Amino acid sequence: MPRSSPGLRPATADDVTALLVLMDSVHAWLIARGRPEQWGTVPFSHIPGFPGRVADWARRNVVTMAERDGRCVGMLAAALTVPPRIPAGTVPDGSMFIHTVMTDRGPGGRGAGAALLKEAERLARSHGAPALALDHWAGSPELNRLYDEHGYVKVTEYTDEQAGEPIRNTVRVRPLRAPDRTAQNEEPTQAPASPGLALRSFPHRRFSYGDPP
Repeated sequence: MPRSSPGLRPATADDVTALLVLMDSVHAWLIARGRPEQWGTVPFSHIPGFPGRVADWARRNVVTMAERDGRCVGMLAAALTVPPRIPAGTVPDGSMFIHTVMTDRGPGGRGAGAALLKEAERLARSHGAPALALDHWAGSPELNRLYDEHGYVKVTEYTDEQAGEPIRNTVRVRPLRAPDRTAQNEEPTQAPASPGLALRSFPHRRFSYGDPP
């Protein structure tokens, strides 16, 4: 019998430990598969100041947490601000940018990636955003396939730096049709605050993979 979809809710500062456990577990999964290029070799929880920054993201209401059986199995961080690392003119003005989405790599994470991407679309539409956008490590065929399947179109690549080495990243955009607010008879919800420089400081610690196999 297929498992039900995970529950989604806004993360709070009380969830920082659970979020870091998830992030470290996904990082370990990548390292075990010989993929240090995406996030480096230092676990998230060992980065000086990083737990406090995760708490700040939660306080700014930009993190959605996916839960199953009382355990964190996924997270999404999205805001209406495009990071300065993204080449100018590649993302439509007013777009919602997905800064981070990751899911547990075990059975508990199944369905969490799709649910979080669907939630990102709901958030974007509720704010009247013309598109969703994201960037990811260009060297991952899994990420390329995942975002192709979810309608995120590659618009450019750019070179950044990871641990002193150049690294290529892909920028993708998923256009959205503007919601008909007259028909829906609703007002746009308040936009989440931008994570700003808190996320900019870790430019290659953004994307995990979709639902686990």
